[in-house]
Amino acid sequence: MTIQDKLVLLRKKKGWSQEDLAEKIDVSRQAISRWENGTALPDAENLRQLSHLYEVSTDYLLNDELESNDDLPQEKTDEETICIIDKKQLLCWLIASVAFVIATIGFLSLGIDRQSVVYVMLSIWAAVNAATCAILYVIKKNKA
Repeated sequence: MTIQDKLVLLRKKKGWSQEDLAEKIDVSRQAISRWENGTALPDAENLRQLSHLYEVSTDYLLNDELESNDDLPQEKTDEETICIIDKKQLLCWLIASVAFVIATIGFLSLGIDRQSVVYVMLSIWAAVNAATCAILYVIKKNKA
């Protein structure tokens, strides 16, 4: 579908006349007519305004191969990347927690002073968490 076909279709879906649309984006009715007849193209600012009014992307308006705004290729969002990192972080912390508990039980079963075990284990826990955060920061930085 060509840009002129899309412009006509989108305007009619909104129930607007060429004059109504012209008033909304501050151009002449004749400019709208030329765009819809294919004798002229809207400039960048008018394309931006049209995409906003019609709630479609400028890519959709300009690409004749796209039949709907849903045909655009989907880009991976930052939220998806963050979600992946959060899952890795959760897994690392879960493994570190299990190792912490097992090591604590092991030290206590050896009959070592409980206070010493707590200090040693808290130090190990802090080191593991710091290393995990550093690794995840590097992963996130490399993906950006």
